[in-house]
Formats: sequence, C-alpha cells, structure tokens
Amino acid sequence: MNLPLVIGALLVSILLLWWLMSVIKASFKTAFLIVAVIFTVQVLTGVGPQQIFEQISKWTTAFFTNLGQWFQSWGGRVKVDPKLESDPKKQSLIWMLYIAQIMLSA
Repeated sequence: MNLPLVIGALLVSILLLWWLMSVIKASFKTAFLIVAVIFTVQVLTGVGPQQIFEQISKWTTAFFTNLGQWFQSWGGRVKVDPKLESDPKKQSLIWMLYIAQIMLSA
C-alpha cells in the first residue's frame, strides 16, 4: 500500500469524525436548551408543550400568510419616507416592523 495515501485518508477521516462530533454536540446542546425552556415555562406557568407548539404553529402560519399578502401588495400600501430611500437597512427594518405588526394583530 501507499503509505502517504493511507496517512492522508486517516487524517481526513479523523477530521471528518471530529467535525461530525462537533455538529452532534451542538445539536444536543440546542435540543437540551429547548427542552429546558419548555420545562421551565411548564413549571412556572402551567402551560404544556402542546400549547407552546400550537402557538408557535399559529405564529409561523400567520407570518407566512401575511408575508405572502405583503409581497402581493408590495409598494401599494406601505410607503417609505423618501429620506430613507438611500438607506436600505432602515427601509428593510421598517418593512420588517410592518410585517411584525400585521403578524401580531392576526
């Protein structure tokens, strides 16, 4: 066998294994954090996980519904101050706040 090829393959496999373990570790940390938050909310308020996920589902449905409506009427109702036309960051922030306002009012 070709020794440099074997050494290179071992190094690549060790690096891939190390990367995979990092991804799995981060995934578990995130999962445990979500479980801890839901458990804390349940203990402190008596709200169960089903109610939390129902509310999240309602928010995401309302967000995407209102986002679609906003894209359909883009430029019709929302007028940006002409002073802000040169600053796309401020303009985007105004549009995002408008979407959030519609989403929260639903």
